[in-house]
Formats: sequence, structure tokens, C-alpha cells
Amino acid sequence: MNSIIVVGSSGKDEHFKIRSFHDLPKVFHPFLKKTIPVSRISELLGPEWDRSRVYGLLEANSLTPVKYSYGGRAPHVAYGVARLGGRVRLVTTFGRDYDHPYPGFFDGGYYSHLANNNVGMRTAVVEDSSKTSLLSRDVLNAGVWIVMDKTTSTITCVKDVDNNEFFIIDDVEGASGVEKFRPVPESEFESASLLFVTSSETPFMKSSILAARRRGVEVVVDIASYGVTGDYVETMVPNSKMILGNDNEIKQAADLLGLKNIREFFTLGSEYPEAIVLEDKMTGLIEIHHRDGGVSRVGPVPPEKTGSSIGCCDGIAAGILFGLQKGLTLEESCRIGLLEAFSIWRVEGVQEGMLSISELTSLYRRFFGREPFT
Repeated sequence: MNSIIVVGSSGKDEHFKIRSFHDLPKVFHPFLKKTIPVSRISELLGPEWDRSRVYGLLEANSLTPVKYSYGGRAPHVAYGVARLGGRVRLVTTFGRDYDHPYPGFFDGGYYSHLANNNVGMRTAVVEDSSKTSLLSRDVLNAGVWIVMDKTTSTITCVKDVDNNEFFIIDDVEGASGVEKFRPVPESEFESASLLFVTSSETPFMKSSILAARRRGVEVVVDIASYGVTGDYVETMVPNSKMILGNDNEIKQAADLLGLKNIREFFTLGSEYPEAIVLEDKMTGLIEIHHRDGGVSRVGPVPPEKTGSSIGCCDGIAAGILFGLQKGLTLEESCRIGLLEAFSIWRVEGVQEGMLSISELTSLYRRFFGREPFT
């Protein structure tokens, strides 16, 4: 079984719970379900806003103490695949605190947590991220960089009592910023059958997609929204076998490309994409748009909203990738993804809710009335 390569930024999630998103100043309202980079706070919110003022506002409105959890879409997805027994390798960038056990980390420091759960990582230490041109071939080909002059990126998750949410990512002090100029470790693709790309630094994502295609590795993309540009989607869409995203994310990509509807995505490449997977984590429903014009629906798996919706799409991606690696149909793979999302909805955090194979089997019987993978 060849590996799935998962590429994207790692982070530590910092959780703020507030009473109402709509009570925040109006400058925040366009960023519902979106991500604000720290480097662009003044540009996006206005010159009177800076990091200190934004976090002062969040602390003043917080209903509970701030806590941490394992963060970053790429390690979430890699962990989810590995926990189900899939073979997966991670390409990401940590800071010097790569193995620090932050309060709320349920299984120790991040690196040890992933390694102990069978996420494949080829690691190299980078002392000075400003001097990557001087690095050896071995370091350049390592999938996981530990950058000693940065900290692992903080992803601030702000959610209100009605589950409205937005995010802030530290792309200044955070190690994920190194991916703006980090070369792709192409040797990681040598034993891969699938590349999964998230939406961190898009130049790195674009280069990863092109490297995979040169080697005949199929690409699955979660389009998300952070930092997505027209140049990125112009490359990504015709080179991706499958594109995952929610309605807002797919619409954002369509707007960047000047497309009128979801069908027009299929006109951009002669072969790919084969399918666009439209996710709705609020209802537990997936709608698959196929290249041949067909539309299939999977679910619903109605969520029990006892926890948080943060990371449910990461669970969907992990389930889909695991199913594809096992040779299942896309529809069957989406069923697994919806069960992952269902489990994550029940908890605060993301990896805390990801399923073992026995837990998946039990939920599959409950919702679909039969054994999985049959």
C-alpha cells in the first residue's frame, strides 16, 4: 500500500469562546468562517487595528479560559488517516516548540503524539529559516522541518455560543510562514499514490501539486479559504482529481476564476477534476458533482452538536482519503468522512474526536445498517 502524502501547515489551536460573533465590531463581520493572517490585520480590519488590540478585544469578550489543542489541517488529516490504519506521511513545518506539551494537548508534545500514532515523518532541524539556500540536500528532502528561530504557528479559533466562528493565524512569528519560500521535498513523493493538499501557503501548495503531477501522483485538494489566489486555483483545479470544500469555499474559487457555476470547473481541464465534493458539516450532508454531469448525495449523518464544528471538514477529508486508499468508491469514502465529522462534532478539539477503526465500524453499523467496506 503506497502512502498518502499530506502537505500543509501545523499549528497549535488556541480557543476563545465568546457570547456573540455579531456583537463584535462590524469590521470583523466579513470574516465569518474565514481566516485573518496576523500580518494583514491592519490591512483587513483597518489601520486602527493591530495584533494587540484584536487580542485585547477577544480576551475582554471571552466567556471561558483560553485553552489549546493540536491544530493545523495537515496534521489533523494525517492523524485521522493513521488512526484508521492508513499509511500516511506528513510534510509540514514546526517551530522550536515542536514537542512542547501545551495545556490541553491530550497526548503530550505534538511531534511525539503524531509519531506514536504512526504518522510518517522524515525530520530535519533548520537553525535559521532565513538561510534555506545553504541547506543540504538531506534537509531539503525532509518532509518535516523543525525551524528553531520560529514557534509552531498559533491558530486562534474564535467561536460564539451559536457556533459562529472565525480564525486568526500567526504568519509572523509562526513557522508556517517559512512555507512561503520553502522548496518542495520531492523525494517524499517517491512511494506515494495520493497527495492531499490543504490551504496554507499557496506557493508551497502549488509547487507540491505540480511536483506530484510530474511523478504521476494523483492529487486531492481541500480548497479551504486561507490565502487562496487566482493564480493558485488556475493551477490547482485542472491538476486535481478531486476538490473538497464547502459552499463558501467553492464559490470563492469560482469567483476567482470567473466561473458562473460548479459545472464550469470541469471545463478548465481535459481530464481533471473528476469530482467536486461539496461538504455541509452543519447538516452532515455531502453532494458529489461528477465530471460526467451526475450528482450523488451521501448522508445526511445529522450531527450531535455537543462540541464544536471546528475540524469537521478535516475529518471528512481524512475519511475520504482512507477510503480511497482502500480502493473504495468515492461515495463509500464520503460515508466514512461524514462519520469522522459526526464524531468530531461531539467534542471540543479535533483530533480528540477522530475515530479508531473499531469506533468507525460501530458508527457505520448505526447509521448505514451494515458492515463498512462491504
